[in-house]
Amino acid sequence: MNCRALRVLTPALVLLSLAGGWAAYGQETFKLLGEKEIRARVVGKDITDSSHWANYLRPDGTLLSNEMGRKWTGTWKIQKNKLCMSTPNLEPPDCNEVWMSGANIRMRANKDQETFDAVVEKHRAN
Repeated sequence: MNCRALRVLTPALVLLSLAGGWAAYGQETFKLLGEKEIRARVVGKDITDSSHWANYLRPDGTLLSNEMGRKWTGTWKIQKNKLCMSTPNLEPPDCNEVWMSGANIRMRANKDQETFDAVVEKHRAN
């Protein structure tokens, strides 16, 4: 295979591999969590995109956020089987259903709204 053919083929192969990855991600089985499961699987850990931001849910109800070096503190609680988080400027708190598949977390306020996807990881000290 010549270099020109390889240059043309490489982007196509990358797209195919990405498409396969997204298809597999979309097929994951997410389970709706209740209060006890949210506490066991999310509290004391980071909810993050693994590179740009992280929200740490401390067991005492404090929410510590780090968004690309900008830090702020808020609060969290579980209310009616939803995870409710508030920022310093947000009243009332933003409450979301919590769905998980392995370490992948998906949150949404209501069935008719889009989901917010992230990963739950062991807390990394700031």
